[in-house]
Amino acid sequence: MEHSRDKFTRPDADAPPTRQRVEEAPVPYLVRPPFGCTHGPEHQPLLPYEAATAAPDDAMFASAPAPYLLLDRNGVITTANEAAAAVLSRTPHMLAGTALCDHIAPDDAVEFEELLNRAYSSGSGSATLRLLDAEERIVRVHAAANADPGSETCRLIAMPLEPARDAAAEDGSEAQFRAVADAAPALIWTANRDGEYVWFNRMWLDFTGRSVEEERGRGWLAGVHPDDLPTVTQTQDHAFGNARPFSLEYRLRDRSGSYRYVLVNGAPRFDAHGRLAGFVGTCTDISERRLNEEALRHSRQMLRHLVSYQERVREDERKRIAREIHDDLGQNLLALRLDVAMLHERTGSRHPLLNSKLAGALEHIDATMRAVRAAINNLRPTALDLGLNAAIEWQVQDFRRRSGIECDLLLDEDVNVDDNRATALFRILQESLNNVLRHAQATHVAVSLYQREGRLVMSIEDNGVGLYPDCRRKANSFGLIGIEERIHALGGDLRIESNGGTTLTISIPMN
Repeated sequence: MEHSRDKFTRPDADAPPTRQRVEEAPVPYLVRPPFGCTHGPEHQPLLPYEAATAAPDDAMFASAPAPYLLLDRNGVITTANEAAAAVLSRTPHMLAGTALCDHIAPDDAVEFEELLNRAYSSGSGSATLRLLDAEERIVRVHAAANADPGSETCRLIAMPLEPARDAAAEDGSEAQFRAVADAAPALIWTANRDGEYVWFNRMWLDFTGRSVEEERGRGWLAGVHPDDLPTVTQTQDHAFGNARPFSLEYRLRDRSGSYRYVLVNGAPRFDAHGRLAGFVGTCTDISERRLNEEALRHSRQMLRHLVSYQERVREDERKRIAREIHDDLGQNLLALRLDVAMLHERTGSRHPLLNSKLAGALEHIDATMRAVRAAINNLRPTALDLGLNAAIEWQVQDFRRRSGIECDLLLDEDVNVDDNRATALFRILQESLNNVLRHAQATHVAVSLYQREGRLVMSIEDNGVGLYPDCRRKANSFGLIGIEERIHALGGDLRIESNGGTTLTISIPMN
């Protein structure tokens, strides 16, 4: 069976082309004309690339103006000419042995497979595909494929459909971006959609002292501190896989070999069709900030140690003074009262006036002894020497007596902690109940102490007006701050809930 088609002939150089009917053998494949031709039959002849009908001559194949590829049945590129390599921004050697589907937009992969199947089953086929160059830019092409029956090789020509001026504009835009990035006071990079870095600005290269070739791909990871490398790769792989922005801090080696802390912010780039085209990111040297933060953190830690030390010294001093008052002043007052009481008994009938004076003296001594006991308890309750449970029971009873507010108490039996923890919890309860009395306007308070999973938990709950949001920021408001510092010194946690009342929950380790 013969085929016929229209063919242009040109009688002389100046005459316009004329169309005549010729009979010829079937053309093995059809190729679209270069961009710019119209679609009318008188303007769009089919261009036969006769060299492609047989095994190509090496020189002719390499220098052919059309992008030309040889593929096996799996779509793997066996040979590519210079024009095809230029379309994909690669060299023929780089393309050989790679699957063409790896250079095709993912959404067009199925269409390419169908094109390949048609070429091997019916001899030829064509489709419009979107190829991806080395920097993940899309190049739309008209692909015409042709294969001989029983052959293991498919010939494919991929003619770009985009006008050259669009590519030039895109290259100009990319060049403008790179020029701006080179002038920016930050380390800037771009990556393709596979997460491989493809470009770095001048400041990055000056910072690392390495070339673009050394940094490209995943070569830049050689400058990341080994301790930070797992976090960096995991964070970036997750961001690239989900097309999401990311931010992290890590240490990057500079040209002197020292590691500097950098803050990295990366964001995805999308093409005109909304598909992921890659990532762009910046790195900012934050070493000075990290040093300042570390110094501030160390200063705060030392201040907390100092506060904790001063608190221990103050408690020890309170204990010493309470003991001295109890042992010296308390004993002397007791002896004085015994003597005055004896005189009061003996002068009852014989010296009524003296007896009356002695009765007044006894009352003053008793008042003084009560004041001494109160001072001792304020310095350090003697109930603390009997254990935490006894001290809390005494404090709750004292609160009921002073305030007249109903206070429920729930205690676990046999709570046994060291004196340091017992004193801290007692002081926290004391300060909390004083805050309730001064500010809460409560009519009911509930205190509980129990053990849970190796931790000692104390809860103080009231039905008062609750806490104001900025109460901790008030000048000279150190009640809650003191409670927090005591708990922090013991490695504990504080939770404050304020909704129709206030609940403080303190949790500290038993040991």
